Amino acid sequence: MFTHLGGFESTHIFGAGQDILGTTRHIEFWREDLRRLLNAGIRLLRYSIPWHRIEKQRRVFDWEWMDRPLRFMKQAGMQPIADPLHHTSFPEWLTDGFLHPEFPCLYSRFVAQVHERYPFIRSYTVFNEPLPTTLFCSYTGLWYPHHASDRHFVAMALQTGRAICLACETLKRHDRSIEFLHVDTAEHHQPLERRCTEWVQFANARRFLMTDLVLGRVRRDHELYHYLISNGATDKDLKWFQDHRATISTLGLDYYIHSEMAWFWCRDKARPDIAGVNPSPRGFASVAEDYITRYNLPVMLSETNVRGTVRERIGWLKFMESECEELVLSGHDFRGFCWYPSIDTTDWWNLVRQATGQTDPQGIWSLHPKQLTRIDTELSRTYSRLARGEICSRHIPVLGFGPELQRRLRGYKRISCGSWDEPAKTA
Repeated sequence: MFTHLGGFESTHIFGAGQDILGTTRHIEFWREDLRRLLNAGIRLLRYSIPWHRIEKQRRVFDWEWMDRPLRFMKQAGMQPIADPLHHTSFPEWLTDGFLHPEFPCLYSRFVAQVHERYPFIRSYTVFNEPLPTTLFCSYTGLWYPHHASDRHFVAMALQTGRAICLACETLKRHDRSIEFLHVDTAEHHQPLERRCTEWVQFANARRFLMTDLVLGRVRRDHELYHYLISNGATDKDLKWFQDHRATISTLGLDYYIHSEMAWFWCRDKARPDIAGVNPSPRGFASVAEDYITRYNLPVMLSETNVRGTVRERIGWLKFMESECEELVLSGHDFRGFCWYPSIDTTDWWNLVRQATGQTDPQGIWSLHPKQLTRIDTELSRTYSRLARGEICSRHIPVLGFGPELQRRLRGYKRISCGSWDEPAKTA
């Protein structure tokens, strides 16, 4: 019905001298990891070509490690979707990160080097999740360079957008047949109180901002035009995007439990705040239709997972698989499902701000918490059967969730394909 993809988490833990390719030992176990995908029937995968590892010194490119997995994929008939910039995966020497004045040009130059080195790569995600990445770097202060204002966010959104457009131009100039998977979050916001309505309207417009920007759709009649202009953008900036539109072949939508946010009025902060539980989420299929209607592009579930036991993850897999099947049955051009990552990660519990090495139970294959060896599970066997086309969502068992996930997921009961109340057995 649709393709099932693999992928490996790679985010640079900026300032720690580490990334998740290293903390999960994919750098050492890449061959084993790729063979696991092959044995599962997975040929298409999102794969990092990490700028921060390859250009550790400006204009000095070290391809020694990268050559090995890409050569293996080429020989095995695997199709990597190149992911050169995953969140803060830029070199340590790039002062101010995405706000560095040369960032768009420096990055497009790196992408040109990637294409020259690996011309057999047919697909790129030139910038992973530009909206949450720029928000975390410039608006919430969580990631480097730790700014926290609307003006910093707008400045960084413009810089990030320029980098995406220039990278697309660079690749198309070399090979017009290259496909572009543009990946961003699939969000929806709703108010729990009337006082939050204005904020929710803004947030529901902002969820489209980066895609609108790179497609040259932000004009004077855009919902966020006055917000952008009042925070430092100019008409000349916006006109630039109309003249340098990015190419999007497929729109990748990332959906997690936190993708649908409910807002209440926080008296202590005197502003809207996110509720811990959304009482009435719409589900991925419904939220994805917002993006399909707006852009009229083929879509893919480019990331999903849930942190939990193996059996809890099987429950989320069943739900998300059924949501994707619903999109196909509705007649939409739905291209693929990527549970991301294929193996457990580390340090997403602290939003990759520290390199502790503590594992996160989010992957299709589990990691041993100490040796970091890979563990086959009921989840990996189930996902393999999906990838080989042997089963669909109705064949996946309902195994239930533990108390914490039951609490967080209780709003999904009305749209789920099975009972969410049965206690999960120990994995």
